[in-house]
Amino acid sequence: MIRSILFRNLGLKILSLFFAVVLWYTVVSERQTNLLVTVPLTFVNVPKTMKVRMVSDERVRLHLEGPISVLRAMEIGKIRGTIDLSGAHEGKSRYELLPSHFNLPDGIRIEGISPEVVYVTLEKLRKFKLPVKVRLRGRVDPHYTIRKVETIPKSVWVIGDRKARASLENIPTVVVDVDGLKKDLKKEVDLDVPRDVHLLKSHEQVEVVVSLREKVWDKKISGVKVVPDHVVGLYAYTINPAEITVFIRGWATIVDVISPSDIRAIVSTKGLEPGRHAVVPKIGVPQGIKVLSIAPPKVNVLVEQRVRE
Repeated sequence: MIRSILFRNLGLKILSLFFAVVLWYTVVSERQTNLLVTVPLTFVNVPKTMKVRMVSDERVRLHLEGPISVLRAMEIGKIRGTIDLSGAHEGKSRYELLPSHFNLPDGIRIEGISPEVVYVTLEKLRKFKLPVKVRLRGRVDPHYTIRKVETIPKSVWVIGDRKARASLENIPTVVVDVDGLKKDLKKEVDLDVPRDVHLLKSHEQVEVVVSLREKVWDKKISGVKVVPDHVVGLYAYTINPAEITVFIRGWATIVDVISPSDIRAIVSTKGLEPGRHAVVPKIGVPQGIKVLSIAPPKVNVLVEQRVRE
């Protein structure tokens, strides 16, 4: 039985052996060559409380040897050295570079590494607190002004190195659009955390509150008609000038839409005898509006007795 198994498909087995021998011969007999390449170093498993602050050499030179076809097909840009920093401590540490640190295709050998040793300095990250700064874009409605901008919380805890702590003054938010805003705004927005630090907690949003205050405007209203009051039928009244200018002050949304017809200018003619009189008009304005002055401050009222027919 064993004999039948050995000689079953004997021709196919002989052919396979032949191709295996040819392939082996081709590989071992292929001309070997050398190649010098420069590759970067990368670091993995950096302790969470540490940061790589300095490396003696960020790139190293490799003296490679292998079949010319493999070297030609090799993607040099994808070769790199990887150093595992698990368990590393703060300060400078020495790492000897070995062929196992580099991702090379099969059949390629490393004949030399320069430098053979690199020094990595780790810095312990610090926890510190930074205020949140709201970045606004646009202009609120012209009737309003921004009274206050605040965030909840007002500051956040971050982790970073000494350089980040010295250079950073705040943690900005993403841009908040307030263009045309007419009422108070309250919304959750993301923080634009710089790459030099990361948040101590996973909360990457804050509540932004933009409080508005309505402006107070002054306005000049021309063409306000002056009308008499307490008219007596026996007399005719002529007012000069018949229209005056009123200067007002009030909330912007009200002042902006006020027209001459919204203002009353009245002269009291009660008790006026025939003749010319200088009278101060009484001004009536909508609620929330204050009269600053009028021009002219007085008007002339000519009282004449009507002629009976």
